[in-house]
This record gives sequence, structure tokens and C-alpha cells, in this order.
Amino acid sequence: MDSIFSKINLPGVPVDLLATLRIFFEMGTKENKTLFEQTYVDRWCTYNLPQMDLTCEAIMASYKVRFMASLIGNDSGTPLRPSDGFKTFKDEIPRMGHRFPMSAKKLRKMLSILENSRYTDQQKFNEVYKMLMGDTQEAYMGCKDTADHIVLQALSNGGVAEFSPTLNNPDGRKYKVDYLMPKENKRKATKNWVDENKNTINPFEELQAIKLDYENSGIKFGEMCVAPALYSWIINCPAVRRAIKGTDKSGQVVTPVELNNMLDQFELPPISKIVKRNSIAEDGVRKSTLVNPWNDNMIVLKPAGYIGEVQPAFEDNAIIEEPNVEYIDAGNGMRVAKWQVGESTGQQAGEYTQASWRALPILTGIAGVVNYQVRGIE
Repeated sequence: MDSIFSKINLPGVPVDLLATLRIFFEMGTKENKTLFEQTYVDRWCTYNLPQMDLTCEAIMASYKVRFMASLIGNDSGTPLRPSDGFKTFKDEIPRMGHRFPMSAKKLRKMLSILENSRYTDQQKFNEVYKMLMGDTQEAYMGCKDTADHIVLQALSNGGVAEFSPTLNNPDGRKYKVDYLMPKENKRKATKNWVDENKNTINPFEELQAIKLDYENSGIKFGEMCVAPALYSWIINCPAVRRAIKGTDKSGQVVTPVELNNMLDQFELPPISKIVKRNSIAEDGVRKSTLVNPWNDNMIVLKPAGYIGEVQPAFEDNAIIEEPNVEYIDAGNGMRVAKWQVGESTGQQAGEYTQASWRALPILTGIAGVVNYQVRGIE
């Protein structure tokens, strides 16, 4: 059956709720940004147009030093250069999605608002639209969170992201993607950055040595990504305190601004804290554990700006729409669907909101990303 939101009649507000939602997504797409919040996949990746094929193919840059042009004679042909700085990446585009039921309690609340004569039509519209947006946001952002999980896990895990029903993908399937991070970009510190070693570790010197190694190879880093706990350890490390405050004031608190100023003096990029936790559910029940896609033992040095692209594919329901289901294009190939259920379908009366997306982030700049493991070293 059609969505409840397509049947609401508010004479004083001649606006179709679902049509309004469609316009909302279209405007967001034009501005090339997410609609509800900035996710990591939006910050670090561009988006390709959706395709029919379910296999993605992209050119992976290797961040080699550029060739100088040769000085040649006026009548000479230009010399041929090798194309060994690139390789082609191919992998399956996974499908992600979930649906949420509108509870009877929520439905009753909406109907009571619509039937209450004390409210104006505009007030009724605003309240019902708020409900519509809440369900849609939950479904939409869940798909973006999965793309974030792929990007963050791969960036901090040697270029590999993996999903398993027993670990981070209940109700789902096994899936693994390897972006082929070069072996030489997987570095380890000589000792663990933990309290028992804090007096013999100088983060500035270690990070500067890495930065110089890759700078000589033509790679320039734009930021260093770390977990909050590791960030706290770095900012309180004795060597960091002494460098910023001096020996006589090393007991004072170091501020984030002071840390980034000192990093700049060492010609190091600023530190970004990676905070990402998501709930997971199994058989419709929320699990108590939260999923963290980031490897907290790793410092990730990455180039500034975009380091990848997202390749979407058309969803099946974009090719063949089901009757009596309302569809909304949520941008970049994602589809939101809404439909009613009831006695005719053998279910309790209510409404479902579903978001589904076929998309794979492709880290085309993986050769310019370095993993520096500073904890968990055997």
C-alpha cells in the first residue's frame, strides 16, 4: 500500500509531504554535500554517476614523482613515458540497506495531531514532517555509516576492510575489499607508545622521520588521523610537553592549539581525531556493543583533500519499481522507499521506511596513505 505520508490531507498547507522530501534531497545533491551531517566518506571521496554494472573499476594512482619533460629539438617527436605509475582496481559493488517500522504508538500520535482542531494546518504539517524526516534520516545515515566503516577500516588496517556476520555485520554477509596499500607504507614504531615507554619516546622526531622519507618520494601529507585515546597520550607525552612548554613548565596542560602550532614548526600536518561508533542490530534487536571501524593502534598519515571516489550502481528498485511503494532518490544512487502494511499483507498495521544503496568507496590514493603502528607491537 502507498505510504501514509502520501495520503495526509491538509487543506491549509497545499504541499505533498513526500514531494517536499524529494525536493530536500535534490537540493542537497546540487550542493554536493550530505543532508544531515558530514561523514568521512563525503569529506574524503568524490562521487561518480551510478552505473548499471555491479563491478567497479578505477585507476589507482601510485603517487610517483612526476617525470620531467625532455628538452628536444624543434623538429623532433616527443619521447614516450612509461605508465607504470598506475594500476587498475576492480571489485564487486556491495549492496547495503535496512528498514525501520513505524510503531503503532508513533502512528497514533501522528493521527491525534492531525485530528486536533487546536493546531493550525501549518503546525500539523511541521510535526508530521518532523516524523517523516526522522525515519528517513535514520535509514539514510545508516547506509552512509556503512560506507564510512569501509573507508575508516581500510585506511587504518593496511588497506583492507572486512565484514563478517559474527563481528560487525549481523543479518548480513561476508565481504572483504583490499585496496592494495603498498607494503612499504605499513610501518611500525620500534616500541609501543604506552606509559611505560613514555620517557623514551619523542613523537615529533618519529613522525618527522616518516614525513621526510615520503616527502623524498613525492608524497606530501595533509593530516594525521588518530583515535582519541592515542591523541590524549600524545598531547600528554613528556617529550611533547617539554617541546611546547619548556622543561621548567612541562607539568602544565598542553592545549590542542599549542600542539598543532608545534606540529607546524616541525613541518608536520595537524592531527585529526577519528571518532566513529555505530550500533548494530540482529533480528531487529539492538546489540549492546558498539562497532568501531578504526584501528586505535594506528597513526594514519594521508594526503590532504580527496583520496578516493565512490562508485554507485543503480538499485534494482530504480530499474523496476514495485506498485504501491513510494520511492525517493536520495542522491548518488541511494533509494529511500516507504510503504504501508496491514491486514491485507498479514501484518500489523504500520509503515516501513527503507534505505538501500549499491556503492563502493574506492581509495584511489591509497599509495599516498601511510599506516604507522605505535601500539600492539609484539
